[in-house]
Amino acid sequence: MKSDIPQLMIDRNLDAVVVYGGTDVSSDLAYLTGGAHLGEGMYLHTRTGGPVLFSNALERENAQSTGYPVRLWSDFPFGRYLKEADNDMMAARLARWRDIFIEYGVSGRVGFYGMSDMGYAWRFLSALEQTMPDIKIVGEIPPNLFAQARQTKDAREIEMMRAAGVATTAVIANVFDFLSGHRAQQDTLIKPNGGPLTIGDVKAFIRLELARRNLEDVHEHIFSQGRDAGVPHNVGRSDMPLQLGQTIIFDIFPRDRTTGYFHDITRTIFLGYAPDELAEKWLDVKRVFDEVMASIRIGEPGAKYQMMTCELFEVMNYPTICSDPQTMVGYIHSLGHGVGLDIHEYPRLSTYGPPTPLQPGHVVTVEPGLYFPDEGWGVRIEDTIAFDETGAIVNLSDFPYEMVIPVK
Repeated sequence: MKSDIPQLMIDRNLDAVVVYGGTDVSSDLAYLTGGAHLGEGMYLHTRTGGPVLFSNALERENAQSTGYPVRLWSDFPFGRYLKEADNDMMAARLARWRDIFIEYGVSGRVGFYGMSDMGYAWRFLSALEQTMPDIKIVGEIPPNLFAQARQTKDAREIEMMRAAGVATTAVIANVFDFLSGHRAQQDTLIKPNGGPLTIGDVKAFIRLELARRNLEDVHEHIFSQGRDAGVPHNVGRSDMPLQLGQTIIFDIFPRDRTTGYFHDITRTIFLGYAPDELAEKWLDVKRVFDEVMASIRIGEPGAKYQMMTCELFEVMNYPTICSDPQTMVGYIHSLGHGVGLDIHEYPRLSTYGPPTPLQPGHVVTVEPGLYFPDEGWGVRIEDTIAFDETGAIVNLSDFPYEMVIPVK
């Protein structure tokens, strides 16, 4: 949480932190501003002086809405620095940042965060360190200070994420109604004009439903059928007609345009009917999902539930990533990930990364799946869950697990 930032700075022996960029590209800056938009902003926080937020004059009221002390870039006019540097852009930027750091007493170990071209960031920060010998630039490996703060959500954040879940599941319900409203002809769904209903048609409907609920499709949702469903992140081919009796993975992960928080949920469905053999595969995934959901609790590392998932699938004689890290069939990914202002955050339900114990405020997905593209199918079931202040599970994806969507 944001209130953890001062202690996290102490833990990392940082005298100051800088988060630079725009809120549209830097989720760390978006987290700090609480949804206030800044095209070019800088959050500067010193251990002795606290935080200050820099913005341009056009967005000064956005910056002021955050409650931080605000300074304008125009207080340090770039034109003057550029003139003094004889139009050398790099030298002018360095001089401007040097004066800001001097005014705010920035020295010692300084952590830098945000978004920038990697090559430019390396050149600029290397030159800044040479320009200001009193600072030592610190770069962290993930999870960095802000990833650590952000992975624990407060009650207000969880409520915003619950609202995103309610809106997202309303989209799914309308998509299912849209599908069942079409008739089938020779195992293909047909539009009123007699042409086949395609995945592209469904995706267009989904985009409209998202827009009606102030949700945005930042990363294209997945609506993949048959063989394509056998590769987890195949988004689905727009020209493919919808067929009865095939697995369809519908994985939707929109962002709330107002709050910036994501939701993530997956349902695997059949149109019209489920062949017996594929219905059994769906039930196998659902059994694993149910067992994990019944077992998951705070105090345990996420890796425990990844291993549990592998063991459950292996008992059913499916290949898994735990026994064969290079397998392309069976269970081939981690069980889940954190969700927040990014669709993938910490903590992770995985054997990779830090073994963070689950704790109140964590929001994670639970998404076991099986994938056999050469056999023409894939199944995944996913909910996003939160742990409230008591450690109890709050399911933010409150939506039925329907196997078959009836059609006319």
